[in-house]
Amino acid sequence: MTINRLKNDVITTKNNSKKLGKAAICLMTVAVLTISFLGNSIVAKAGIKELNKAKSCSFIVPSGFKPTETPGLYVNEHYPLESANILYSITEIPQDRVLTNDEVARGEKADTSEVEALYDELTWEMYQEIQEANYKALYGDNVNFTIESFEDSVIDGFPGYLIKTNFTPEGSQTIHQTIYIMLSSNRVFTLVYSWADDDYFDEAFAESMASIHVR
Repeated sequence: MTINRLKNDVITTKNNSKKLGKAAICLMTVAVLTISFLGNSIVAKAGIKELNKAKSCSFIVPSGFKPTETPGLYVNEHYPLESANILYSITEIPQDRVLTNDEVARGEKADTSEVEALYDELTWEMYQEIQEANYKALYGDNVNFTIESFEDSVIDGFPGYLIKTNFTPEGSQTIHQTIYIMLSSNRVFTLVYSWADDDYFDEAFAESMASIHVR
């Protein structure tokens, strides 16, 4: 993932992408699985390939937050005393495949990758199951993962999700997350804002969320 500074605290990202590693987890945030455009049961009615292509996503990094060695991860300057952080990632949609005769015989389609299929089919229930399993693997069974809301969102004409969740690892504070997922036919942008009960960044995070643009 390439990151270019626009002003003091505005970033834009283009083209190249990397999956975020386990370092993000150590900073009290979990790499979020990219997911699809939500309907009540089946998402992306027209299919993700019907959406417009996106060149980049930009947003304001709040004052006092700084990049880390993990690409796309921003933590507060007083970390770990302040655990709030922002996690940004890009997932590229694979191009159409060239099928073998065996794949054709099995009924596979050249224009439907596993990643794209997840975007086109994921539901609230699937997201709950996947993320709860992720958190339990990291923190143990008593993680109390909850989806507070799971809504459609549109940013600059690009559809996606606005998801609010929380989880409470045993013996720890409750961690709150607001997740923006923005879809296009060629890539998916994900922004995760995370904070603990005693972090006070409501206004700063709200300003950052309001600054999100996709082009």
